[in-house]
Amino acid sequence: MPFPLAPAELETPEAEPVPLHEAYRACEEIARAHYENFPVASRFIPADRRIALAAIYAFARQADDIADARAPSEDRLRALDAIEEALLRALDGAPQGAIFTALADAVERHRLPVEPFLDLLSAFRLDARDATFPTWDDLLAYCRGSANPVGRLVLALYKVEDPEALRASDAVCTALQLTNFWQDLGQDVARGRFFLPVEDLRHFGVNPEEITRPSSRSSLTRLLTHECRATRDLFARGAPVVRVTPLLLSVHLRATIAGGRAILRSVERLGWRVLERRPTLSGAARAGIAIRALLGLDG
Repeated sequence: MPFPLAPAELETPEAEPVPLHEAYRACEEIARAHYENFPVASRFIPADRRIALAAIYAFARQADDIADARAPSEDRLRALDAIEEALLRALDGAPQGAIFTALADAVERHRLPVEPFLDLLSAFRLDARDATFPTWDDLLAYCRGSANPVGRLVLALYKVEDPEALRASDAVCTALQLTNFWQDLGQDVARGRFFLPVEDLRHFGVNPEEITRPSSRSSLTRLLTHECRATRDLFARGAPVVRVTPLLLSVHLRATIAGGRAILRSVERLGWRVLERRPTLSGAARAGIAIRALLGLDG
């Protein structure tokens, strides 16, 4: 089913104010529904920061849904412009709807920077234009806008400004974004757009027009193995972030990284079958991740 072209909150400019506690509750529901690691990782975050993180996730989810909507590119771009206008109004003291009410409070309460939110919207505009990525470096550049800003906002919640932590966070966020691309490959192929770099498709002999055919299975499996290894290297590069962040945040990050790595291993095991079965974390796997994170063990 197509996503709505624009969020309901933007369809009614005269919407009634939303009580703050209801706004945050709505954001937490969105985060739990759409981010597989959120229920596990977020339990290690103090309540005031957890609800702020939920507001950040809900904003990103809302904008991402618009960028991916089955609608003409120009309509999606206009809707993203409306999102940006609503964001700026909210930060100027006139929030509208649950997400922007919670987000405006979170930004003010935690003194969060505005630039990462604008970076996210810039990346989502690329999605709305149905951009493709000629090279691996082009894909990484996209992730710098679509994923890394969220990690930097998480660090900002804890007032972490250490350059090493920022670099490590960027690597983790890019790895998580890439893992999500490989995890969602079947869904993305079905809607006619996916994130495998063109140069890699050519190198492994995968024709995008024939990617679902049995003749492409072995080549696609080799390609996914290649992408998973590169993604695993990014997780390794970012893993030190858990050693340069406060204790509770480091537990949260351990759980997030472990969840991403577990999904990545599933993608690599499935190979071409990821087109037919989207890998997810079982309840037992999530519990194990939580326990290992509490014990300070890497996943």
